[in-house]
Amino acid sequence: MSINIVIPKHITSIEELIINSKVLKPFSDVLIEFVNDVSKVILKNNSLKEYPELMALAFWMRKSHIKVLHEYFNKQTSGKILLGRGVVFHMAPSNVDTIFVYSWFISLLVGNSNILRISNKENIQTDILLNIISSVLDNEKYQELQSMVTIIKYGHDDNITKKLSSLADVRVIWGGDNTVNHIRSIPIKPTATELTFADKFSFAVIKSQKLLKDEHLDKLIERFYNDSFWFGQMACSSIRLISWVGTEKENEAAKEIFWSKLHSYVLKKNPEEIAPADIINKLVAECSMAIESNIIINKMDNPYINRISIDSIDEVHEDLHCGTGLFYETEVKSFDELMPLLTKKHQTIAYYGYTREEMIKNIQENMPIGIDRIVPIGKSLDFSNVWDGFDLFRNFCREIEILKD
Repeated sequence: MSINIVIPKHITSIEELIINSKVLKPFSDVLIEFVNDVSKVILKNNSLKEYPELMALAFWMRKSHIKVLHEYFNKQTSGKILLGRGVVFHMAPSNVDTIFVYSWFISLLVGNSNILRISNKENIQTDILLNIISSVLDNEKYQELQSMVTIIKYGHDDNITKKLSSLADVRVIWGGDNTVNHIRSIPIKPTATELTFADKFSFAVIKSQKLLKDEHLDKLIERFYNDSFWFGQMACSSIRLISWVGTEKENEAAKEIFWSKLHSYVLKKNPEEIAPADIINKLVAECSMAIESNIIINKMDNPYINRISIDSIDEVHEDLHCGTGLFYETEVKSFDELMPLLTKKHQTIAYYGYTREEMIKNIQENMPIGIDRIVPIGKSLDFSNVWDGFDLFRNFCREIEILKD
């Protein structure tokens, strides 16, 4: 049984773990200060600016944003009594470095103790983050929290997962469909609840006419890059497809301008050298789709951008998508054409050229089966306490009903 207990430091085996199931008052001062202190350490370290995902996390954790979350919590729970459920066991994904911290801090802020399982996969950002969390937690003023935080690294070991699951009042599973289904087969307490975040697919909708009239496209390109290239394009909310909306002539003109500008921007950003395996994986994806579907491969002189044109969004081969700059493209005449094609596997639509009111109207009129989030391009990876349709604050709490006499 290979296991690395990162926090608490003095524990060397899982049998020694003592989990504190006592809850604290939601958004108590000590919880807010701890989250904010982790944020401050990251933001003050200039050397960490090379990790944009880490900086985005720190920005999300700053005290002013926690205040916004607190106000939201109070508004949603006004006149009600909500307390943490006790112990929340988070099983973090290996493909998105910082996602586990968002759900952990939301759970912590409502007063729960937390167990975090992190993959043994080597990751610089994760290691940096864990060292910062550990150093802040060592502060004497957070002694009360030290028994409420357990962070463990281990591989695929059902015995460890079974042990930790038996301690949990809530189990949170982040991962692929196979991972979710397998872990679900491992029992939890009869009184426990479970949240699962499985494979999802996200895409952008761009109104071509609007793009052709936009004199400030550099902002759009920068935001699209962040939404697509962070996390290796492997987050569930990463943009992996663009649906161009307009006439055939408008779409062709918009695509030519957009891809030319993105090509230049990607080269200017000088991202890490793409691995040969990634180039091969994208080539395999292109060839596989060419065999199975009616597609057009749009070659670009850029190893970071691969484009595959398909007739419809429902022709996407999600299992073939390997990230690192692989984009599917479709064309429609109106946004309404997409609505009947949305499924439970679609998570985020990132839009450009539309207003929020137009998006609300489209959803209310079409009532799609799927989609969880609709955001402007540039906000696809912004984490929210409402994720995949779940309000995490509510799901990490139990409500105590008190009736009048």
